[in-house]
Amino acid sequence: MKKVALLIDSSSGIKKEMLKQYEDTYLLPLLLNFPDGTEIEDDDDVISYDEFYDILEHQVIKTSQIPLGKMMTTWNELLKTYEKIVFVGLSKGLSGQHDSTYMLSQQDEYKDRVFVIDTDGVSLIIRKMIDDIYQWIKSGINVTEIQAKIDELKQHFTAFIIPKSLETLKRGGRITPAAAALAKVLKITPILRYDGKIDKFDKTRTFKKAVETALTQIKKERKSRKIDLVYSKMNDELLEEVKNITKEKGFEINQLANLPNVIAAHTGANTIALICWDK
Repeated sequence: MKKVALLIDSSSGIKKEMLKQYEDTYLLPLLLNFPDGTEIEDDDDVISYDEFYDILEHQVIKTSQIPLGKMMTTWNELLKTYEKIVFVGLSKGLSGQHDSTYMLSQQDEYKDRVFVIDTDGVSLIIRKMIDDIYQWIKSGINVTEIQAKIDELKQHFTAFIIPKSLETLKRGGRITPAAAALAKVLKITPILRYDGKIDKFDKTRTFKKAVETALTQIKKERKSRKIDLVYSKMNDELLEEVKNITKEKGFEINQLANLPNVIAAHTGANTIALICWDK
């Protein structure tokens, strides 16, 4: 019997075809919910990038966690082959999934066999954690040590989200009332801090100024001058403007990635996230 399986959800942006890079790693998609009652998996084979944004432009798309029945079925199947499972999923500040899966993992048949990691992560943040956890598992680290190592890692990133509009975030209920109140102020670009949850940080008059302000704050908090840039659907001109501002502020772009659908559903198009790690 193999020792450890790594199980992830779609909040990292890791696609099925990318799993070839990760031995003994499995993906469960979160769910996308539409106003007509349709519920589909967050899977490129089910809904394409363009289809998703075409719908988002005109309709509210909600998201929901992996059904516990499917989670249990997956765990049961994996435990036929593996001694232990490490599940790395979306931040508890954005979804109730962590709490529900953690409670499930404490049942007698899963206790000390399934380990649900409290990540505070999403997108490239959780992808870095997945990469680190994958390497730790391969190096033979005891899975009981992973949570402490992730808790330490959480202290080493600063992240900001800058949406062109707060409307999508507000209607999805994914920001605090203080941040939602900014949506009432016309011609204001909000800057939202991400630290496992989304909250208000600042506001500026222009999108460019918002990017500059976020990068200035990152300089105060982190020694690294490498930025991970994550973005939802936007035109090439706007994306190039963000890249140029980032370089003008003295940063090197480390990684570029699309914002996962389960996050873009709440932030909308024309949203960027800036992430800096100091280790």
